[in-house]
Amino acid sequence: MNEKKRIHILETAMILFNQHGFDSTPTSKIAKKAKISVGTLFNYFPTKTELIQAIYVEVKIHSRKTFLMNLKENASEHDNLLSMWRAVIHWGVEYPEEFKYLEMFSNSPYINNFKDEKTLETYQKFRESILDALSPTSLCSEYPEYLLMYIDNALHAATRYIIYHQHIHNIEGFINQSFDLIWHGFAKK
Repeated sequence: MNEKKRIHILETAMILFNQHGFDSTPTSKIAKKAKISVGTLFNYFPTKTELIQAIYVEVKIHSRKTFLMNLKENASEHDNLLSMWRAVIHWGVEYPEEFKYLEMFSNSPYINNFKDEKTLETYQKFRESILDALSPTSLCSEYPEYLLMYIDNALHAATRYIIYHQHIHNIEGFINQSFDLIWHGFAKK
């Protein structure tokens, strides 16, 4: 199979899914926009679900590569976490279509059927670093996954805000301040 055509199909489908949602985007519309036949689409992706999941895998692989390229190891826990925070947000801002798709997929029923554990572990280092560095309240020590969900939501909120509010004059300052909200709320005293 032609890898260039496969990527073209994935990119086309991702944009259409972002615009119209999974259920409102028929494969015929994807094929038409990609300028291929429906049969060709199904040669590459036998089902719509496989196409949806393939896009997710590609986005996660790309985000991981970009995240690791932007990550800087520092001496302090604060600086390490800030570097991770910044790398994740910069990826989302630089690739907003991928970010939107990741959010949509992560909040859809398709995530429940997804079995590729390696892809789901992309940010495991970030998650482990957060739990090691922060001194959670009793709620968070009893339910560490809640803390991670809370921080993940804050990361997504900061990224969404930057993407949708083009008036931010000092993006780096905004990113640092958004991190400070988390750090000062949970950090060891």
